[in-house]
Amino acid sequence: MFLGVLVTIIVVTLAVAFLSEPIYKVTGNILVKPMLEQAVKLMAPPAAHLSTLPVRVQEITSEVSILQSTQLLSTVVKELDLTKPGKPKSWFSRAVQYIFGQVHKLMVALGLSVQPSPEDQAILALKKKLSIKPIPLSNVIEISLSGESPEMITKIVNSLMRNYVEYHVALYRPKGAREFYAEQAQLFADRLKGAEDDLEKFKKEWSIIEITAQNDANIELLRMLRENLALVQANISDRQTKVGAQKRNLKKTGEVGAFTKDMQSGILEELVRNISPLLVDRERIAVHYQKSSLKYQAINRQVEELKRAYNRQIKDIVQGNSLDLSGLNSYGRVLQQDISEVETKSLLLSEKQVEYDRLMRELKQFERNYLLYLNKTEEARIEEQQDASRASNVTVTNWAKIPSVPIFPRKFLMAFLSLVIGAFVGVAGAFSAYYMDHTVKTPEDIIRTCRSAVLTFIPEEVRAASESTQGSAPQSESQDRIFSKLPSGGGIPYRSGQVDVPLWMAEPRRYPELLESYRTLKTHIRFLERFHPMAIIQVTAANRQAGASTTACNLALEMACDLLDHRILLVDANLANPAVHQTFGLSKEPGLLNCLTEELELQQVVQPTFKPNLEVMAVGKAATQVMSPFDLLKFTAFLDEVRQRYTYVVIDSAPILVSSDSLNISTKVDGVILVAEANRTRFESIASIEHNLKNNARLLGIVLNKRRFVIPKMLYNII
Repeated sequence: MFLGVLVTIIVVTLAVAFLSEPIYKVTGNILVKPMLEQAVKLMAPPAAHLSTLPVRVQEITSEVSILQSTQLLSTVVKELDLTKPGKPKSWFSRAVQYIFGQVHKLMVALGLSVQPSPEDQAILALKKKLSIKPIPLSNVIEISLSGESPEMITKIVNSLMRNYVEYHVALYRPKGAREFYAEQAQLFADRLKGAEDDLEKFKKEWSIIEITAQNDANIELLRMLRENLALVQANISDRQTKVGAQKRNLKKTGEVGAFTKDMQSGILEELVRNISPLLVDRERIAVHYQKSSLKYQAINRQVEELKRAYNRQIKDIVQGNSLDLSGLNSYGRVLQQDISEVETKSLLLSEKQVEYDRLMRELKQFERNYLLYLNKTEEARIEEQQDASRASNVTVTNWAKIPSVPIFPRKFLMAFLSLVIGAFVGVAGAFSAYYMDHTVKTPEDIIRTCRSAVLTFIPEEVRAASESTQGSAPQSESQDRIFSKLPSGGGIPYRSGQVDVPLWMAEPRRYPELLESYRTLKTHIRFLERFHPMAIIQVTAANRQAGASTTACNLALEMACDLLDHRILLVDANLANPAVHQTFGLSKEPGLLNCLTEELELQQVVQPTFKPNLEVMAVGKAATQVMSPFDLLKFTAFLDEVRQRYTYVVIDSAPILVSSDSLNISTKVDGVILVAEANRTRFESIASIEHNLKNNARLLGIVLNKRRFVIPKMLYNII
């Protein structure tokens, strides 16, 4: 038990030490200074002597509460973005985190818990890890935090202290001009932003970049358009006058000369030059010839053809001049329309110029007011900072630094402590289990708790003296050698095979420790023989498998070895679990029960062994009509007979607490040896047996079987 507890504690401790993530710890300190009196702290100059108030415990407690406030921790969580949980590095930590996460999900699904928001979850986790406490007999508040990431926990503690100082100053700072100026500055900043947005929207809506430049461009464009329109109108009037006059002249005369010089084209002039000689020749021929003459007809055709060409040309010129006049009219109308549009745009620009000027005036006014109040706010802030430096009573005296050595696990210390604590717990557990266990373990336990004497003890671990490789019990090779020495005649069959009872005393020299134990038992019996006859001895046990049959067989063998001139009889009276005949390789029948229930003589049921002076009586087989053979008168007669023929008779019987036959036998024998199994037989059972045998039988003593030596034997005498 001691080694088991020790090894378990060491293995668990080393597993935790080597599999756990290293834990670091950082610490920061905040000093709470005496508070200045409220009446003078804002009016006294920095160099003046100011009266102060002592720091009270309530004030330090209040500062601790402020440090733990949810609002301050929320600021730290948002500043450092602690809502994202970190992933552990080791697989052990990841497994633990996964298990706890699944358990929490199951509890949430069952309605046994709620799922907080990531920010609330981070605040709760930070509040649990933070340790904020005042240092005794001082005005210092200590802030410590443990975690797996030294950089992160350092940032958290420093951020908490920095935000706490600002929060503390904001709480205790008198409210005044700064807030008013800041509110006004913010008001005009909002208005300025609105004015800028309106102006920008106005420019984008009307595509206005610079109204003055656009007005100047429109005026210049309007002047040019009006000049062009005047020229076009003059051309139209002149052309209308000339074309009208020629149309009237042409309509009245129909002659070529009806056209003015400037209206004639080169083709028309050429036609006039060509037709004039022909007209003269036609007049001359008409004087000399008839109009029906060929010559006259020929020249007349030439004249007519030229007239037709002339008329066509006249029509083309008139039509062209009409078209030119129509084009000039159209161009004049376009110019008039453009002038109207430019005039409309100019008028609209004038209106937008007024709106633009209004927006610019508002923008400049808001900008002037914003800058004014912003300067006032800065002046008020500087003044309040000076007042706050005189009024604030907290300061950071020790900023957190990144640790390099973890506080857990300290492997060497944990290994040493596990060894020490494991040894202490193991020893304490062993002693506690020893004293809380009511089973007998040593002869001293029997002496301390029972009235009977300890005759001897038999160790549990049995080693041969000659060869260390041989088994602890000789039931294999040695016992086969013993069985081979048994006589083969006389109707006693040879039994071989696996047996449960070892015959150590068949080769006593190989087991010196056991030989000494059984000789001690024999010596006690012979010593008690001085005061009372000890011919018939019953060997029984307090519980099953305690070793009563082993003790009886080996005791009989040891007596046979040492007392060569004495006759020894070993009787198997264990009806529940007979084992003597198997141990010696003999037949189960006939035996004791045959002797008691049938007309058989003693010599007919006794079987010889490899020892000449040792005989064995097996259990035999009882008649079915006999329920309790040991109550028969013949059993008493049997005991008287064996007492006369044998020096010592050893009777192996069933455990006395579970068999009434053993209790019945104990009242008829000379003495009873009780076998107790170490670490199994309780001293209450021994006390009960002592009580039952007190007035009815003689309990010679107790044999402690299977005694264990948890420490070397030589130390028992020292301890």
